[in-house]
Amino acid sequence: MIEFRDFSFRYPGGDYALHNVNFKVEQGEFVLLAGDSGSGKSTLLRALNGLIPHFYSGEYCGKVVVYGLDPREIPPREISRYVGTVLQDPENQIVMSTVEREIAFPLENAGLKWEEIEKRVEDILDLIGINQLRDRKVDELSGGELQKVAIASAMAMHPRALLLDEPTSQLDPRSAEEILNLVTRFNEELGITVIMAEHRMENTLHRADRLIVLNRGEVVEDGEPRIIASRVDLDSLGVGYPQVSRIARMLGEEYLPLTVKEAWKTLGKKINPRDAKITAKGGDKIVELRRVSFSYGSRRVLEGIDLDIRRGEALGIIGRNGSGKTTLAKVIAGILEPQRGRVIYRIPKDSLGMVFQNPNLHVMGDSVRENLEYTLKARGENMEKVKRSLEFLRIKHVEDRNPMDLSGGEKLLMALGTVLVFQPDLLILDEPTRGLSWKHKMHLAGIIEEYKREHGVILISHDMELVAKVADRVALMSSGRIVLEGSTPDMLSGTLTFSTQVNKLANLIAPGSRALREEDVL
Repeated sequence: MIEFRDFSFRYPGGDYALHNVNFKVEQGEFVLLAGDSGSGKSTLLRALNGLIPHFYSGEYCGKVVVYGLDPREIPPREISRYVGTVLQDPENQIVMSTVEREIAFPLENAGLKWEEIEKRVEDILDLIGINQLRDRKVDELSGGELQKVAIASAMAMHPRALLLDEPTSQLDPRSAEEILNLVTRFNEELGITVIMAEHRMENTLHRADRLIVLNRGEVVEDGEPRIIASRVDLDSLGVGYPQVSRIARMLGEEYLPLTVKEAWKTLGKKINPRDAKITAKGGDKIVELRRVSFSYGSRRVLEGIDLDIRRGEALGIIGRNGSGKTTLAKVIAGILEPQRGRVIYRIPKDSLGMVFQNPNLHVMGDSVRENLEYTLKARGENMEKVKRSLEFLRIKHVEDRNPMDLSGGEKLLMALGTVLVFQPDLLILDEPTRGLSWKHKMHLAGIIEEYKREHGVILISHDMELVAKVADRVALMSSGRIVLEGSTPDMLSGTLTFSTQVNKLANLIAPGSRALREEDVL
């Protein structure tokens, strides 16, 4: 059993990240932790696996019990025998060079005999279905493959519970579904307790048998997901709903569907799908790519890319993990030079700004404010812009905090601030909703809508809800090529993978529908 007893924790220099938390988790439960960015979800998981207080210092009150043990009194490697952890950034927990060695590493640390290690490695490779990756180097894996390896390493210890912090935040829709199916299987077939912090409600709410909602460090709701979703305004708490649940709520339904199938049965005759409209009109070309190719050593990553980026529009770039999206962004930003073809800039090259997928790459100072100031100092610009950016992004309340103590969502907003503070002509966002709650995602959507009026925006994302909301044009990448390009309604409608819940529901009611958003069916 896992239990929090009057638990509170405060990072140095900050308010309470968790305050007076009390709940128990019985063996075999699937618990979904939800809440706005900075509500305390990651802190709660860190308290369970011993990262608090062994790696994160602060004021610790109350008690945490993990299968009869106090994580304060034993090292995290001992806790890992009982709870396996999969972090939001799997690359941060991978330490070995090959898949097989990575899975064996925690078993070696635990002092298991080599025969037992070989047996467990073989078993977990088959269980997770990654035997073909056994000899692969981890730095050559896609995001989905890397996440599976992180889960395999955690599960090799035969833990009684699995802790997952935003496990799908950087995965394409298909890879995210594979990971969640895997975790559900562990829970249902092996009786593994699952405690998952996640913002993608459409993927997870129907899987969990218990929902715990955090708000400003306190537990405000705890119970069966559908009951909580039906009686509490999850949007106001920053959590959000699956799109189909929000539609039902807007129609006054008491019974909220959690899946497309449920929505089809309850809402099929109550909604009227209409084609999504595009409001922005692209202006002058600001960057052009002509036959651009790029390789990492002998591995070709981009092949013959032709693309125009225009002022006054947001271009969405979608595709599976490993399709070349981030490399393309780095080439456009001038971080990488194309090996063939050319990039033509109609704007100054120092007027491009890229927000990286990993916000830690934007950390240059000891506080949030210092990081924004660092950008302006390097460019010789007025420091007054820092205050405006902090207020605009709604992170002024953490301006003095160390970036490494922030939640994933807060850290990403800080990273966005280090770029927005100098107002680039072309803003490139690589997976900007990674770790963002629904509330902050909607705030980000508003920022993009406003920013694209006078600038260009490139949005690389696996979040089809955000792409449908703000992108005017979409390019689909596969194996280093742009295989399709067109308007957002054309590109996101009628596909089983790169689409929204609304479009899937609308197509059941009116085949061929190009509805993408809630407003397109109401």
